Amino acid sequence: MAANFWTSPQAKALVSREQLRQAHAADRAAGLSDRQLDDLHAHFVAYMQQLARSMATESEPLLRQRVVGTAAIYFRKLYLQQSFCTADPRHMAPACLFLASKTEETPIHSKLLLHYARRLCTKQGALPPPDLLQLVTAEAVLLEQLDGDLLVFSPYPSLSKFLSNSGLAGNQKACEAAWSILSDSYRTPLHLLHPPHVLALGALCLAATITQLDLQSWLDGLTADFQTAHEVATEMLAFYERHATPISAAVAQQYLDQLGVAAMVAPQPAAAQQRGGQQQQGQQGQQGQQGQQGQQGQQHGRQLQRSASAEADPCEPPLASSL
Repeated sequence: MAANFWTSPQAKALVSREQLRQAHAADRAAGLSDRQLDDLHAHFVAYMQQLARSMATESEPLLRQRVVGTAAIYFRKLYLQQSFCTADPRHMAPACLFLASKTEETPIHSKLLLHYARRLCTKQGALPPPDLLQLVTAEAVLLEQLDGDLLVFSPYPSLSKFLSNSGLAGNQKACEAAWSILSDSYRTPLHLLHPPHVLALGALCLAATITQLDLQSWLDGLTADFQTAHEVATEMLAFYERHATPISAAVAQQYLDQLGVAAMVAPQPAAAQQRGGQQQQGQQGQQGQQGQQGQQGQQHGRQLQRSASAEADPCEPPLASSL
């Protein structure tokens, strides 16, 4: 496990905007626009956040926001390689949350997760969740696509440190705005583009602007990349203008219907396909061997029957069966 972000696989996996534009080629070929793809991503991250909130008890939530953040990054990384028309996001979103709960050491039972997902569907109109087999299969696909890179560095510790050092820790309005902006940033691709501390700084700068607080003197003492942090704040403002409210489940389903996802089966991991192929070959070989042995046995039986018929008295009745 890497001791810091810069030596971790997450740092090496940061992508450029050009790489982001190359993703979802199959979905674009099926007719979805960039705006619709962004809407779907935002919808399913919002769904994971809503599902995690629905699990909260009277005392504390079962899944922390950090778990949802890790799940959102898994979801984004998955669809750098896959498309919505090749990996059903209705299966993959709960699988991301399920796997992230284990990674962040707050595991939740699969049946309990699906219980809350079904309740969210019936009571709040969310998309239907997968069944248990589909959830486990989707998790296997996710593990295969992530190639074991499950460690995710969260921007929340950096934001907590920035709030304390800037003197805003006691300003409830500024703190709430900063935390909300950072949580909403998971609905964007920003976490695949920038390090966690830059995202935290961008959220803080935007929160200070919204609450009309001047942080310039504190910012002057930092050595962070202010230009990138400003870009993060600007992109979050643009996100709020475009996606102030996530699309409904009905609209998301319309987009998926356009891709033909509704009639698709959950993708199978390559390892499972290989095992299935080997099992099928083994069964075919066994059936072929049994069939060959059966034919040989039948042929040998007919030969014995012909020999016995030649030697037996034609007037003697056949032997009665023991059955």
